[in-house]
Amino acid sequence: MKPLALDWSPLEKTLAARADQFLIGGSPYNPYRKAEDGRRIVAFWQSNGYFDATVADSKVAFDDAENAADITWVVDEGPAYAIRRIEVRGAPPGWHETLAAEIPFKAGAPVLVDPYRWVRHAMANDLRRAGYMRSEVYSRAFVDRAAKAVDWYFYVDAGPKSVVGAITVKGNDNVPAELVIARSGLRPGDPLDLDTIAKRELDLLDTGAFDTARIYADFGTEFVTNAVPPDSWIPPDTGGVIKPEQIGPDGELIPRKGLRSEVDVTLVVSEFPSTQARVHAGVSADLERVDPEAGFDLQLRNAFGPLQHLVVGGRVGYDVRWRGDEDEPTGLFGSAKVQYLTPGFLARLLDFRVTAQIDEDLYPGFHWRTAAAGLGFFTLLAKGLVLDIEPRFRADWAVGVGTLDPTVAAALDVRNAERTLTGELQVALIADGRDNTFEPMEGYLVALRGSWGAFGDAPWLRAGLDLRYLVKFGLDVSLGFRAAGTWIVALDDQAGVPIGARLFGGGAYGVRGFGTRRLAPYANACRDDGHCQDIPVGGTSLFEG
Repeated sequence: MKPLALDWSPLEKTLAARADQFLIGGSPYNPYRKAEDGRRIVAFWQSNGYFDATVADSKVAFDDAENAADITWVVDEGPAYAIRRIEVRGAPPGWHETLAAEIPFKAGAPVLVDPYRWVRHAMANDLRRAGYMRSEVYSRAFVDRAAKAVDWYFYVDAGPKSVVGAITVKGNDNVPAELVIARSGLRPGDPLDLDTIAKRELDLLDTGAFDTARIYADFGTEFVTNAVPPDSWIPPDTGGVIKPEQIGPDGELIPRKGLRSEVDVTLVVSEFPSTQARVHAGVSADLERVDPEAGFDLQLRNAFGPLQHLVVGGRVGYDVRWRGDEDEPTGLFGSAKVQYLTPGFLARLLDFRVTAQIDEDLYPGFHWRTAAAGLGFFTLLAKGLVLDIEPRFRADWAVGVGTLDPTVAAALDVRNAERTLTGELQVALIADGRDNTFEPMEGYLVALRGSWGAFGDAPWLRAGLDLRYLVKFGLDVSLGFRAAGTWIVALDDQAGVPIGARLFGGGAYGVRGFGTRRLAPYANACRDDGHCQDIPVGGTSLFEG
């Protein structure tokens, strides 16, 4: 028997009368199901370009002892057809080349009916991203059985340029509909396209009030755009439904008539709970110490009115030293924060926050305490591009440091004082092109971060660049690359840079424990009681990769 040219293994799990397969159970023998499978087999071969395929014979062998049946299908494949001609008809002026570029096959290619039909969705989405929200693209394959060839046509009906029509809000409870609409930025008569819809959904999510936010546009086409994955649709794509009145005497497509440029939209939101609390506990340890800690986060959404949130959080730990000879302070450490947030401050996409926090962190040989309060402004400039600015005051205290060796402190530009008050401006510009913020598998991130201690006891300037790139291999594996560099300079050579603003690094990325703070320049420090020791004081530049 002649071997089959087409790999039919994908067909096995779709047959009605089939044997057991991995994770897919078999089915009892049924002659009616077997008859359906005959048509299913022919359709499978035809969808892969074998339009003359037939089921020549089928045989069933019953095994009474095993209570089973073996089915043998004999398929006459016939020749494989090939693509002869490809055409795009009816594209708007200037769009023919753009739409044709979506076609992944050329003349002479084998015929794959289902994947080729799906090209029409990519074409239609190109037009919708340009504002033709009611666009339709139809796919038709004309089979020439004599020549064993297929002519593939894509018929485009772009429709009018779209604008926003009526706006409806659903799912809101604590946030009035007018605020939801205002945050979305949609207004009747404004131009509308797919990219605008995607960005306005992100604008709604950035309020912090909504768990999900979707914008549904009633553009009235026959399929829903951006299905993932597309082959999950049932039934499979047919190439589009063309009504008889849409076909002209010459066989060409007649554009739909009476299409409105206004597209009604529905904003569907799901609000977060008004109160959310999270409690966490953990322990970190190295060869010389154990640091148990616990903390909480409390979010009170709409606490002071719609879209005015309050966040309270903190953590507390206790340092226990059980080994080693260094005389290091132990005891309590932790942090506390209170933050007020409101989106749409002065401008639709300008989000505002007020933050007050205090941190006390462990360092080898001492504690460092920082109290800060400031105003923050956050805005989404474009999809994946954010700007964050926060002017604040910060006060730093050294606990247990004492006085540094003046010669070493001057050489390292370290501020030799236990207290520092600074007016600081923090700026961050982040371009995030990753596929997922929480568990990214592919994409890139570029972050520029700067901090200017503009005035105070010890002015300084810090700048940093963080580059990340992820390459995906298969479904669940990706490889990430990262390079980051930070630099800090003292703006007053006599004052130096406080330890709390300096750079400490080392350790695996994402695992920033107490021990990594040992990887920094050291200086000798003496306390009032006469005890002296070498402590890390941080560097003025740090590169990690």
